[in-house]
Amino acid sequence: IKNIMLNKILLPSFVVLLLLKISALNFTTFNLFGDEAQYWLWSKDIDFGYFSKPPFLSWIIRVYTEILGSSFVSLKLLPSFVYLLISWSIYNLLINAGLNKKDSFAGCLIFLFIPAVSFSSFIISTDLFLLLFWTLSLNELVKINGEHSLKNFILLGIFLGLGFLSKYAAIYFVICLFVLILFDKRFRKIFSDNLLGFCLTFLCVFVIIVPNIIWNFNNDWITLQHTSDNANFGNIEIDLIRGLEFLLIQVLMLGPFMVLGGIFGFNKWNYIQKIFLIFSMPIILIVLVEAIIVRANANWAAPALISLFALLYIRINNSFLKIANYMFNFIFCLILFVMIGMSYPSKIFDRISGINDYALKIYSGSSGGVIKNIVVSDRLLFSSLNFELRDKDINFYMPHKEGDEITNHFKIVSPLNKNINENFTLIGSPSDINYLENEYKVLKINSPDQKFTKRKLDVYEVVFE
Repeated sequence: IKNIMLNKILLPSFVVLLLLKISALNFTTFNLFGDEAQYWLWSKDIDFGYFSKPPFLSWIIRVYTEILGSSFVSLKLLPSFVYLLISWSIYNLLINAGLNKKDSFAGCLIFLFIPAVSFSSFIISTDLFLLLFWTLSLNELVKINGEHSLKNFILLGIFLGLGFLSKYAAIYFVICLFVLILFDKRFRKIFSDNLLGFCLTFLCVFVIIVPNIIWNFNNDWITLQHTSDNANFGNIEIDLIRGLEFLLIQVLMLGPFMVLGGIFGFNKWNYIQKIFLIFSMPIILIVLVEAIIVRANANWAAPALISLFALLYIRINNSFLKIANYMFNFIFCLILFVMIGMSYPSKIFDRISGINDYALKIYSGSSGGVIKNIVVSDRLLFSSLNFELRDKDINFYMPHKEGDEITNHFKIVSPLNKNINENFTLIGSPSDINYLENEYKVLKINSPDQKFTKRKLDVYEVVFE
């Protein structure tokens, strides 16, 4: 009876939270985070690759904004649309894992309530489409377990290839697949009996990602350089507390009651559950080790949460824990959305607070009254100012001396030319532009409040003589 009651309130609860989220977006004074603005800015210059990420998200943003515009509310609704697609994919995954339609539908709704989804549904990130194509790929793999159709192998390759175009963390899928082949005798036989099918899968992956490979080749493999810099193994500092924090965040993101119920569920382990375990634990372990020895962001293990959610949902069979899980997740969503709608002054929101005001003060702060050129040293601020001042006729540049190391995409596409002779506003340090060849004067002006970045940047007027 409790399960029936829970299932009946899931859809109305989701509608309530969706309406609350839309209201929060309309009332909040928060702004796009710098990375979100960066993806939007990339979408204005369609290419097969960018400095730190593959291109799929920016392609989608370009199509999306051409239809629905580039307003804050419009862009912030994009993750919700994508999560509805991911939820539909979760429904099909649960169906193929052996659940009936009613339980699978309840599962796809419960997925939309987990804190990881509530939180990330406000963030435009490359994880969005990685999770979508990861779920679709996993679904095809589960199908291959029972039906060795060439169609399934081709679809697996297409979805996995699109996953790579979304985020390079799709490599985890390949790692987990090899772990499954290595340690599972049953799947090893499926693999050996269907070598042609798996070759077709990887051929599809290669065909889809080859334009991005060519882009990287033509740009000196700067994406690999960025990825190695992120790993940062040159600064090893073992910290077990960091590892524990990472694990606790993963539990919180799934919902502690779901994790508890799934671990201690009395359902017998079946083969599909073992696949879900293999497609989550290696990722958790890899990122856990990185968290302990260097550092790791919580979202670096995001694909593991798809498999873990499916596994825990199938295994949880305690009605009390199911209801407790629903209540915890619903309250988490409710509090988060209300805080955003109220523009609650919390440190966790500092990085998205006051950016628009800062941009307008920069725009109106020039002694000449009109700004035509702005030079910004910081990647995130460069992106944010581009977005906030998108309706103004302004040229944006990034200081970069030819031959120096490229540390972000804007040094490739918007470098400040050494021969420039037009006045500009500089946000950064005068040392950033000491390679300019024409004579100029630097005048420091008042800098607006800037709590959204850890490092305060000074503002200058650069006047050519």
